[in-house]
Amino acid sequence: MAAEDHLPAGTILLSDARAFGCAGAVFRVDPETGEQRTLAVAGDLQGATGIALEADGGVLVSKDRMFPGTGVLLRLRAHTGQQAEVTSDGRFASPGGLAVEADGRILIADLFSGGFGAVLRVDPDTGEQTVLSPGEGGGEPPVRPVKLCTVPDGSILVVEQGLLGGEDLTSRVVRIDPVAGSRTTVTSGGELRSPVGVAVDGHGGILVADTNAFGGSGGVIRVDPATGAQTTVASGGAFAGPRAVAVEADGSLLVLDNEALSGAGTLFRVDPTTGEQHVLSSGGDFRFLSGVTVVPHPG
Repeated sequence: MAAEDHLPAGTILLSDARAFGCAGAVFRVDPETGEQRTLAVAGDLQGATGIALEADGGVLVSKDRMFPGTGVLLRLRAHTGQQAEVTSDGRFASPGGLAVEADGRILIADLFSGGFGAVLRVDPDTGEQTVLSPGEGGGEPPVRPVKLCTVPDGSILVVEQGLLGGEDLTSRVVRIDPVAGSRTTVTSGGELRSPVGVAVDGHGGILVADTNAFGGSGGVIRVDPATGAQTTVASGGAFAGPRAVAVEADGSLLVLDNEALSGAGTLFRVDPTTGEQHVLSSGGDFRFLSGVTVVPHPG
């Protein structure tokens, strides 16, 4: 893509599975005012799940096949919202969280791929799908990958849960080797109940959005990447079920919650030190926010 296709640094992008009469959409949100603008609507966006950015400014969106059609990975032009399919069907069953590796390859957490879920890798040019790390299965219910993110050292962090929305003491954060696909548990139990979002802050701390932590209201948990120790970043307040988290350039956290404020899809900005919650954007055309990412600053 040409340089003019890059969105302004700091722009917030949200995927929404059900906006505009369940057509699905991708929204641009102004980081200063919270103004909502529609980048793309309908097409294959019904059931949109994850969202991520490529280095050249392309916007990647995954779509769950539980909605009409098949599981799809889309690429959108940053300014026009024009949709193009990268890949579909194949190993996709319920593609969710997205991330992009340093070399441009695309990672997808799929809840049901292969039966027990898997982390898939997609070639950004050919759309070829490969299994990087299959789900382990064996448990009852099996613990499945929900969302993921990359770490500067190249490793991959994945949040996994078994009951998919219920209070689940088997929930965990795992680290996946990008070459071998081997899994190592970083943390499990503790406050984790339904982890559905994961990001890494500028200090290497792992941030987890959990819809059922802290007695059911949900919140954001920070995990020490070396010890797995969990500490509370934010809970209670206006939260009712946080489901995605991203980090802005200044370290502030962006958190999505579809149950907050009487059920209006809400984008919160959270102070990473105090946990103070600020409503940046809510209601409007939001219906079921599913993913959040931020356009990075150059360099």
